[in-house]
Amino acid sequence: MEKLKHIIDKILIICCELMCGAMVILVTWQVFARYVLIKPSNITEELSKIIFVWMTLFGAALLYGERGHMNINVIPEKLPPIPKKIMSIVVELVNTFFAAWILTKGGIIIATRAMSQTNEAMPFISSGQIYMAVPICGICTVFYGLCNIWQDVKFLKSYNSNSSKKAVN
Repeated sequence: MEKLKHIIDKILIICCELMCGAMVILVTWQVFARYVLIKPSNITEELSKIIFVWMTLFGAALLYGERGHMNINVIPEKLPPIPKKIMSIVVELVNTFFAAWILTKGGIIIATRAMSQTNEAMPFISSGQIYMAVPICGICTVFYGLCNIWQDVKFLKSYNSNSSKKAVN
């Protein structure tokens, strides 16, 4: 599971880097076209907005996988290790359910419903293709949630086995 997580991490990092680079190029061209050529491009403006949303969603999934997401941990910090990990597992289950239900299932529904709609600035891209970032982010978040739960369960097993060995000695 760790190898797969590392591969997905790399894919998301590369995607975010490429999207960031593309946004720099698009926005630079947009500024040049607007102020030097006096002819702004609607396509570059719309495309940079779309890429920004995709990059944000992919970055959010990646951050969740690194457990770097924002959380309020006043209560868990005061708990002993076992209840702290149990609370972490419960929170991860809730987050994973949310990602599976809202982001993945809801994202697929919204993307498929919008496949026939076209974007006015870019008629060669459908709105459904733009919305595909939501279920992709959801799938990644579910995977990362399951990885986090797996790590917590492994910790609990090792903690319990170490505690029982100490009790025997």
